[in-house]
Amino acid sequence: MKDLHSTPFPSRHTSQCDSCVFQHRSLRSPDFSQAFVGGQKGYQAYRDLPWDLQKIHQSAIKVRHLEPWKIAVIVIGTAVAAAIAIGLLVYFLAYDQRLFYYSANVKITNIRYHDEFSRQSSGRFRDLSERVERLIDKTFYNSILRKKYIRSRLIRVSPDTDGVMAEALLTFWFSSTDSREALRERVGRILRRGLKKYTGPLRINVRSSTVSSKYIALLLKVVLSIS
Repeated sequence: MKDLHSTPFPSRHTSQCDSCVFQHRSLRSPDFSQAFVGGQKGYQAYRDLPWDLQKIHQSAIKVRHLEPWKIAVIVIGTAVAAAIAIGLLVYFLAYDQRLFYYSANVKITNIRYHDEFSRQSSGRFRDLSERVERLIDKTFYNSILRKKYIRSRLIRVSPDTDGVMAEALLTFWFSSTDSREALRERVGRILRRGLKKYTGPLRINVRSSTVSSKYIALLLKVVLSIS
């Protein structure tokens, strides 16, 4: 009788199949040694870099890991800051303005001087001031200075040969960097051109009508005292 224990049972699988190999490998614990060694080598290589190169490397890593929405916020913020800076520069260069005052002397030949012209509350003075101010306003509103012109105000009426001299204070809004004298000449040319085109009841001597920037401080004091 054969010894049953001496004869081994044949194995169901005489060779390793693919499923057995997969099971065998899956049951083994993962080997992190290679990854750890690689990490140590990378970290050691990073530590061996000079200090300034380490900072550059760190900055590059941070930039690479920025999310798209963060990049968009940075770009938009930069654009807004640049727009504000440009706007302020344009404002201070082009819109930094102040008031300019000029004295306009209009000679009227068909009106004789009367004592009532010495009082601005009199009917004669108010009537003449309305006519003169309307004429000056129309002249500058129809000129290239219409956006710079603010108003005119008749200050006083004085006797003159062959009529009266009506003196009005002109107010403009010019850039603070503009030349007061150059603007005075420009204002004078525009006013004389308007006086030549005038066809109303007043007879005006255009050659004797002038624009001056003198005594403006005195005129302003008169205006303030009247107001």
